Amino acid sequence: MATRFFSKLMGVKDELQSHVLEVAETYMKRDDAGLSSSGERAERGKMVFLHGVLYMEVIEAKDLPDVDTSWFRSAKDVSDPYITVDTCCGGKKTCRIAKTSIIFNSLNPHWNEKFRIEMCHETESLLFTIKDLDLVKVECMGYMSIRADDLLQEEPVTGWFPLIGKNGVPSGSINVSLRFLSVTSITRSNEVPDTVFPLRSGCRVRLYQDAHTPAVSPITDVVAANGDPYQPPQLWEDVTQALENAQRLIYIIGWSVKADLSLLRNGECENLGDMLKRKAEEGVRVMVMVWNEAMSTDLYTPGVMGTHDEETRIFFEGSEVEVFLSPRQKNKGKIMENNFVSTLYTHHQKCVIVDAEAEGDERRRLVAFAGGIDLTDGRWDTPEHPLFKTLPQEHQQDFYNGVCQASVTTGPRQPWHDIHMCVEGRAAFDLLTNFVERWRRQVPDREQRLLAVSEDDFVLDWEAPDESPWSVQFFRSINSDSAQFDTSVLDRLLTRKGRLFDNSIQRAYVHHIRRAKRFIYIENQYFLGSAHGWLVQEAKCPHLIPIELTTRIISAIKAGEDFRVYVVVPTHPEGDPTSSAVQEILHWQHRTMEMMYRKIAKAIRKAKIDAHPTDYLGFFCLGKREGVEEVPEGLEEPDPSSVAGKVRESLRFMIYVHSKMAIFDDEYIIVGSANINERSMSGNRDTEMALGAFQPQYTKEECGDGEIEGDVHTFRMSLWAEHCGSQMEEHKNPTSASCMAALRDLGEANLQKYLSPEPEHNDSHLMNYPLAVSSDGHVEPREDFPKFPDTGGSVTGKNSNFLPNSLTT
Repeated sequence: MATRFFSKLMGVKDELQSHVLEVAETYMKRDDAGLSSSGERAERGKMVFLHGVLYMEVIEAKDLPDVDTSWFRSAKDVSDPYITVDTCCGGKKTCRIAKTSIIFNSLNPHWNEKFRIEMCHETESLLFTIKDLDLVKVECMGYMSIRADDLLQEEPVTGWFPLIGKNGVPSGSINVSLRFLSVTSITRSNEVPDTVFPLRSGCRVRLYQDAHTPAVSPITDVVAANGDPYQPPQLWEDVTQALENAQRLIYIIGWSVKADLSLLRNGECENLGDMLKRKAEEGVRVMVMVWNEAMSTDLYTPGVMGTHDEETRIFFEGSEVEVFLSPRQKNKGKIMENNFVSTLYTHHQKCVIVDAEAEGDERRRLVAFAGGIDLTDGRWDTPEHPLFKTLPQEHQQDFYNGVCQASVTTGPRQPWHDIHMCVEGRAAFDLLTNFVERWRRQVPDREQRLLAVSEDDFVLDWEAPDESPWSVQFFRSINSDSAQFDTSVLDRLLTRKGRLFDNSIQRAYVHHIRRAKRFIYIENQYFLGSAHGWLVQEAKCPHLIPIELTTRIISAIKAGEDFRVYVVVPTHPEGDPTSSAVQEILHWQHRTMEMMYRKIAKAIRKAKIDAHPTDYLGFFCLGKREGVEEVPEGLEEPDPSSVAGKVRESLRFMIYVHSKMAIFDDEYIIVGSANINERSMSGNRDTEMALGAFQPQYTKEECGDGEIEGDVHTFRMSLWAEHCGSQMEEHKNPTSASCMAALRDLGEANLQKYLSPEPEHNDSHLMNYPLAVSSDGHVEPREDFPKFPDTGGSVTGKNSNFLPNSLTT
């Protein structure tokens, strides 16, 4: 998503770039100036691995020096202090883990801010730096450090600590409190603790692969938990039925919602917008909240990203449907800060909430759909992922290609693989709470339009009568700019720069990576992060998911356990793979993979075992290869020198993996809108949502050493059958080395078929990600795949040196 944005945004680049560089360079130069001298400030000591949770409170400071140098200061103005906390190695800062709010005009500031920080960091010490925010520059007021080794005792470290200035003189003191708890000290159930939304029991869940999944082989070759052939649910058919059955409310959140979209492809379905208008005229409260792309306007409705937000607003004008184009804004920010945030960050949640019949009760209950699939163009697809043959029918009015210039008359379309979930029960009300909190925060003048939901009209405690009900927990990435948090949950929110935020999606991933015993399977549109572990720390991308996965693999190697991690990503991010934005993201992805494989290789050497890093961690992608007989007659011939022309000749194209899903031990699944990058995991960038779910009778505690074979297991088997073109015996035991080997062998065979000069139909889509991994963990381009075929662009990418990496990460 961000990649297409930047490949089209160069017209406004100069203004944004000048602001970003002005702000970032001011901070970085000041920090770097501190870096060279902070080695003297940071406590040197033993390097330790802090792996767990750090509870920290920054209380106050006193007797700070006045370093305010603003030309505009009055006689009574003094410094405006704030505190940053960084991990340090060799006396140099390696990762920012906390930042307080700014206290204006005070040399004895009181913060009283509490932090809960997930740690997976090698460090000597934690460096506390007090800085003065000024109009002209950021001035360091003093330093203090705490040895990491002291935290390993898991005893509180509290009190007043003296501060030392840059010139080595005393600079006041700071009052802080820290306590570290290691992963071995924390008992982990399936519930993620200390989050805004608790675990909800008695729910019903349906899991969807792609927008439409016919009940055909190889999907139906999978045996479900009840012993019958798996019957996959159909997402857009279920959404259509749910909208049709709604009597009280229809609430929709989207990154993009396309009003003239047909959810069904049987030729008889009214489009989405007409259906919503009709339901609103019937008395249903229909409210639609769509991200307001700043570059789309009345005069230029397509905008840069093609989200259809202005088209959707215009479509519903004068109707009973409430539409709000929701800007991603920064409240109380400076003008350029607001422009930066509103232009470059997004509301990325995707959700449909409706009321439904509650059997045996006159009241209604709630049903919610959430995940990675927006109600917009190009998302309707099947596990077959055709390139050309559906252009005359299913995709005649729904052509989409975000990679190259193409049309419905020439092809190819861009295949789209995605994951979604339907939840019924108390967790659906948590998604309603999210909608209400966003609406109240961003549309306060229309708050009265929200439908009152009470136990008089709704069954708030509805529980599924199913034999195997689900427990579900709702997670978010969101801050106080975008949601009006209830005062009862403020103690479960985090703060950065004084702004409340929720990053429970990242915490859910970290929690369940640490809990996993056998294997982890991930599908995601992006995979980059844990920049503090990169060989070259080039980007501010500190989220922990890659380093946590690596640490879990390393602990299994040390213990002699079987443990595998499988990751499926797109061949490249959406957009022109030769563009600066795509190349930069590929560069960060390469850095991430290299970090992971390098650390795993080191653990293998230490364990003195005969193994390769790819025995434990496998990266895969999906590719579609067709035969000449699958191209319909009557299509126009594209320019043979264009990408579309080259694809017409080769009949191959990547299947775009847009999923945001993780499966842990076939026990627990996370499905949502969040990518594995800093934008989605930060809590302060893109607005995201996710659901974590499991069946209580299919857990490690219930099944012991036996296989866990509930609905999560069935869903994974169905996904793997789709990707591999058949159900393989090895799929049943993903913990084993033989399973990883079988998938990698298949992935290599499919990659060679994809590269073959002769087009040939292939039902198997899984390919090894086209990078070469050596036994010592180096990750380099393959000789047979240095660039992406047909489109060009380096597989390992390149740092652009001008794009703000807070966006490309």
